[in-house]
Order: sequence, then C-alpha cells, then structure tokens
Amino acid sequence: MQTRKERTPAPTTKTRQKKRGKRGKKWYLLLASSLFLCLLIVGVGFALSQMDKTLQVVTEDPYKLPEQPVVTVPYEEKKAISFVIVGVDTRKNIGMLNTDVLVVAVANPVTQQLTMVSLPRDTRVEIPGYPGYHKVNEVFALGENKRKEAEINKQPVTENGMTFLKKTLEHMLGIPIEHYVQLDFEGFTAVIDNIGGVKVDVDRDLVYELPKEGVYRNLKKGTQVLNGEQALGFVRHRIDRRGEAYNSSDFDRNRRQQQVIRAVVDKVVSIDGISKLTTILDTMSKHVRTDLSPDQIKGLALDFATISSDKMVSLDNGAVWKSPYSLWPQKNMRDVREALKAEMVGSTWTAKKLSDAAIVELAQWEPPSKPKAASQASAPTTPKKEPVNQNQSPPVTQPADTSQSEAPILSPPPDDQTAPDGVDQSFPADQPPPDILAPPAPTEEIVDQAGQG
Repeated sequence: MQTRKERTPAPTTKTRQKKRGKRGKKWYLLLASSLFLCLLIVGVGFALSQMDKTLQVVTEDPYKLPEQPVVTVPYEEKKAISFVIVGVDTRKNIGMLNTDVLVVAVANPVTQQLTMVSLPRDTRVEIPGYPGYHKVNEVFALGENKRKEAEINKQPVTENGMTFLKKTLEHMLGIPIEHYVQLDFEGFTAVIDNIGGVKVDVDRDLVYELPKEGVYRNLKKGTQVLNGEQALGFVRHRIDRRGEAYNSSDFDRNRRQQQVIRAVVDKVVSIDGISKLTTILDTMSKHVRTDLSPDQIKGLALDFATISSDKMVSLDNGAVWKSPYSLWPQKNMRDVREALKAEMVGSTWTAKKLSDAAIVELAQWEPPSKPKAASQASAPTTPKKEPVNQNQSPPVTQPADTSQSEAPILSPPPDDQTAPDGVDQSFPADQPPPDILAPPAPTEEIVDQAGQG
C-alpha cells in the first residue's frame, strides 16, 4: 500500500521571524565589524598623522648651528645609532643649565640590543679646545654660555651646549656621539603618568622634598608602581629628610635612572590602545627634542618595537668619589669603551686621541678614612706626589690630613652652592656632594606616596 508523500509544512510566522532574526544578527555583526574596522583605520590613520606632526615638532633641532646645512638623514637598517640622553631641569625658579641626567647609548639594529652607560654628574672631563678640567654636568652650560657670548658680540655662533657635550663625550668614550635626545623633568613625569606608572623595586625607604618648599614625600622600600612624581623623586633622591646617613649618592641615582628607563621601555612596549599612544605622542611633542630625523625615529621604532629590558645592557662605570670629582677605574673605562665600540656596527668613525681625565688608578687611590685622634695627630706633611702617565691627565691628589678630631673627613661645598647661615656646609669625602646642602625646616607634615599625612 502506497503512502502519500509527506509534504513539507509551510513555514509558520514564528519560523519566518526566527530566520529573519538569524539573518538580522549576521547583518548586524557584519555591520558592527565593518564599523569597527572603519574606526580602527581612522584611528590608526589619526595616530600616524599625529605621529608625523609630533615628529616634525620633536625633530626641530634647537642646537643646529646657523651655518650647518639641513640634511634629511635616512634610517639605515644595518647601521648602529649612538646618542646621549640628556635630562634637564627646566622648571621655573628651579631649573638650570646643568644636566642632571646623562646616559650614552648605542642602538644596534642587527642584534636589537640597546647598550648604555650612565655618567655621574661630577665625572671629571676635558672639553676639546677649552682649558682645564670640568664636571661633565656643567659642560652643556659652558657651551650655551659660549653661544650667548657670540650672539651678544654679534659673532658667528660656532658652539653651543650640545656641540660641547657631544665633543666632550666623544673625547672621553672613543665613539661618535651622533645624536641627542633631550627630555625635561615635566615631560618625564607626564609620560610616566600617561602610561599608567612604572613598576620598580625601591631599594630602601626614601623621604625627600618636592620642588614646593617644605612639602615632603615618603617612598617605602619594596616593589611597587610609581606615578610620574614618585618616579622623578626616586631617580633624583639625594638629600633625605631624616639626615645625612639616609642620603643617596650620585652613583645610587645612576643605578635608579637605568632601572626606571628599563621599566618605561617594558611598559611602553606592552601598551595597547590608540588613545594612549596619541596622548604619549602629544606629551613628547611638548617636552622632547632631538636631532634624529623622523625617518630614523620611525626606523628605530619598527626595529625595536618588541624590545624588552632583557635586551638592554647597562655598563658598569665603577665610579669612585675623589673630591671634587667622580673618577672611573682604568679597567672600567677600557671595558666601557670597548663594549660601546663593539656595538657601533657599520660605523667608520675614527677616534682621535682620547682623554683620560676621568680615569683614576685604583692602585694609587685609597678610600677616605677617619683621621687620628688629637693626641695621635702628627704634624702636617707634604702631599705625596703620584706618578703621571704621559698619555693621561694628571690625577687629583689628596692633601695630607691635618684634622684634630674623630669627625669624618669633610670636603668644602661645591663652588656654585652657598649654604644658609647656621647650616653645616660639609659632607663626607667618600660621597659626591648633594644638590641641596640641607633641607629647610618643613612647613607641612611628611606625607606618603598618595599625599596623605
């Protein structure tokens, strides 16, 4: 017996609505995806446009000499780039022309490695064509004074702060200092705030004064995320509110500077989001200047897009304090020079005679020690002369000890600082001098990181 072929029932209203609903969802998802893609393209386009605008501002070199031709330098993928990172305090009523942060770095695109060395601010150097010894942090100021003097006398400007600094570092380290990146402290704090802070290991409790007189901050020891203000206080800490025993040396600052640089690099690489990128670029345009070309910056950004702190090598300067300078052991200087030179792939630059003004022979150097008691003190003696290497600048000699007490050996304050009346104007001879000889009496309570009493 044959059965009738079952016919498919006609779709009901609910079935038709369900199909239309599925198609509607597909169209909605397609429309949303297309809209997101359009927004992404517009956002990326805006970011790239913003980047181009920022690069045009950032690369407006204020230290280009009047007679220096304008040259657009292309990026070479197989050639290393050397530069000096210069931190300058430009805040009103606080800033000065002395450079507070100096880091020489070589970016090697072949190995995608960044090799850097920090220079203590009191490192003794010689400026080519300029008499005498100088502290490296005053070289920039001397060059700017040279420029201003020429402008006042209506003479050709042949030198400025950055040309002085580059020549001095080349003379010291034996590699070409091809470029500079200058950042002021306001930009430093703003960039760190824009990226949401940086995670660092604070080595010990720090109590320091802010630029606002009498306002103090308290950083506790341990790993934590620092905002811009805290990070600046961390890298610049010298005078501690609790007393001399808690002060930081210039060598501590060098170590902290590189620690924060590493933390910033790791954080920037991990950032996603166009809004943050454009905000950072906007901040950079206001606070960063460089003589790198826009093409070089873009090339470095692409080649080092995935760099992490693991690919950043910090060279040890081994600096010691020998009043009134920081000096480097000969072996450390040699190792730093060789390491930087090895990273300069593709460079044909030949070093001229190097200056050894920053070198100290450790065999001839003894750390300061406590003087004898008054009953044991001997009569003043003639300072011992140290042998002079003909290829090396004469080392600094220490005068004989004529102290009559058990107090630590003390050095006079720096020439460019004057202590208030009633303030102890001395500091231990085995440490670089502080920025401020003594903090004023607090007018507000010491506060913690969040600004709470």
